[in-house]
Amino acid sequence: MPAARDESGGAARLHLDRARDEVRNGSLERGWQECLAAAAIARSMPDPELLAEAATVLSEPTLMWTRTGARQALCFEALGLLGAPTADEAPTLPQWRRRVRAHLDGLSTGWAEHRGDLSRDAPPDASFRFAELQTAYLRSLGISGVFDRLVLAHQAVRLGRAADDDHIEAWGWHWRADALEQLGLRADFLDAVRELSAVVERAASPVWHWRLTAIHANIALLEGRIADVAPLARRALAEGRNAGVADADLFDLILRGVVAVRTGSGVAGVEEEVRLLIADAPYFAQGWRAELLLALGRMDEVETIYRMLMGRLDQMPTDVHEWLVGHVTLAEIAVALDDRDGAARLRGLLLPAAHLHAAGPATTPYGGPVALPLAKLSAVLGDQDAVGRFAADALARAEAMQAPWHATAAREFAAARPHALPPLSTREDEIARLVAQGRTNREIATMLFLSERTVEQHVRSILHKLGLPNRAAVAAWVVEQR
Repeated sequence: MPAARDESGGAARLHLDRARDEVRNGSLERGWQECLAAAAIARSMPDPELLAEAATVLSEPTLMWTRTGARQALCFEALGLLGAPTADEAPTLPQWRRRVRAHLDGLSTGWAEHRGDLSRDAPPDASFRFAELQTAYLRSLGISGVFDRLVLAHQAVRLGRAADDDHIEAWGWHWRADALEQLGLRADFLDAVRELSAVVERAASPVWHWRLTAIHANIALLEGRIADVAPLARRALAEGRNAGVADADLFDLILRGVVAVRTGSGVAGVEEEVRLLIADAPYFAQGWRAELLLALGRMDEVETIYRMLMGRLDQMPTDVHEWLVGHVTLAEIAVALDDRDGAARLRGLLLPAAHLHAAGPATTPYGGPVALPLAKLSAVLGDQDAVGRFAADALARAEAMQAPWHATAAREFAAARPHALPPLSTREDEIARLVAQGRTNREIATMLFLSERTVEQHVRSILHKLGLPNRAAVAAWVVEQR
């Protein structure tokens, strides 16, 4: 009997080793299947520690709803087999209870039910410490936690480097890129992506190559390089499928949906794919479909979904990436339907995120400054002061992020409302009046105690903001304004 038990235990550990290899170098889905095979052996023995290990090998979150319930169930089964503490138990059992509880706490976020205040008193080795960081990261996905996520990202990078673990370090840079994109800090965001690229090349992990290519596809979309998006998206999809990434097709569909809406091509086909995909998803995923229906002009269906979602708005989990993106989508629909009550409610919810950009993980499309939907909601409510303030802020943030599609959207919104966007700053207005007087840049610099180069920059900004070709056109604009 002991020999048979050892043989079974060895087979289970082989499955767990394969699971770790799949997670680090390939696929969460394949890793999960190896965990289930190990769990079946542990259950038959029974071996509580083996079952606990099978329940906790997979540490990465998947998108929204996939596999969360099954992973939770395995954790609870492991806790049941580990049993209540006793005086003469093996010294490793308390460690496994803590590990399973910490893992379960990390899974019980966002779309999954939180199961209580579970202890996370884990040993200080790298894998346990990273599990703690992941739990904290998942808990900080709300709009108020973006700076906490930067701190956690820094800690993960340091932990990965100290442990010589590229997998942990890669997650740290990924988290940092996600947070910086949401803050609209373009240069720092691109620096984080470059650091991630270096780690991915060193790690030679198929699943990380998929993530990195998906990020580059979405950067191309952010920058308006539509011609570059399709080949990068195809490459990402192929890499994801080859690595066995269960979410690869989902991420590809999300990207194709945004491209379809912006180009006006293929929206109907994407909408049909989304309708079938989200049949068993959380009901808030219907907002994704409503966005596509809005682009198709199918307003009756849009309104039906919108009313359903607004009726359950308070039930949407706040500690998920989808909260901000979903509320921005609902704001666009409220504006399209001219729903004043909904606009007032959504503006109140989005105001604390006015400084942010509608961005989830960097592997998904960037959604622009939150200030733009706030400007549109303010227009529905007739709050002209807020319209001008948010429109100007949205344009400035979109330009700083070098997101031309969103900058154009902000300008077009302002152009439809003559006084929505203050055209020039106080200093620019002063310089424009002096230009209209025929003053040279050197003369203006002397009069305003500025450098000539600073005046040149202001003049370029004036021409850009007003969409004018030269100084003579600026003079004409000043006369017209007077």
